[in-house]
Amino acid sequence: MASDQQQAAPAAHESVTQRLAKNPITGFVPWILFWVIGGPSTWETAAIAALLAAVLVMLLSLEPDGLFEWAAGSGGSGGAARRRRGLELSRLKLLDVATVLFFAAFVVAALVTSRHDVTELDKYSQAISSGALGLIALGSIVFRHPFTTDYAKESAPPQVWHTAAFKRINIVLSSIWAAVFLLCAVLGVLSVHAPTKGRGTG
Repeated sequence: MASDQQQAAPAAHESVTQRLAKNPITGFVPWILFWVIGGPSTWETAAIAALLAAVLVMLLSLEPDGLFEWAAGSGGSGGAARRRRGLELSRLKLLDVATVLFFAAFVVAALVTSRHDVTELDKYSQAISSGALGLIALGSIVFRHPFTTDYAKESAPPQVWHTAAFKRINIVLSSIWAAVFLLCAVLGVLSVHAPTKGRGTG
């Protein structure tokens, strides 16, 4: 009974940043930002904004509180020591790393591609991002580490991490996310070509 109370106490006193780090929606923030800002003429700006957000989300996962202590310039040398101890690479989430890599590649593409290629990316940037996210989710299943596992481990006790039920649930959840995003990618491509077909038949 006492041990249960001890485990419940830290959860009850979690900071807002700690709760954000454990929420899978936080991992989607860079993508949502890209979808909201990105458009036929703004996808480059959206990619830069999404990359910055992705880096912040990854740092938040590594050290929920220390990141904001550093940003506020507080803590002194003792705070710096705590931050060094708290920066645990084992806390990295697959989705966070893949998001940083994708948007970094997108930003590079915006810088090095010709104007003709950029025009093509203008058309398909939303579909490409949705497809990439779907492939990340699908790839995590293929390589036997469903991306939702990283978030589930934040709230589930370690003794259940290797159980068949835990693995099966995360495979199902990751599969659903993969299907949703791949469907969005297909719909995005169709939306690009739909007006052309309409003008052709008119």
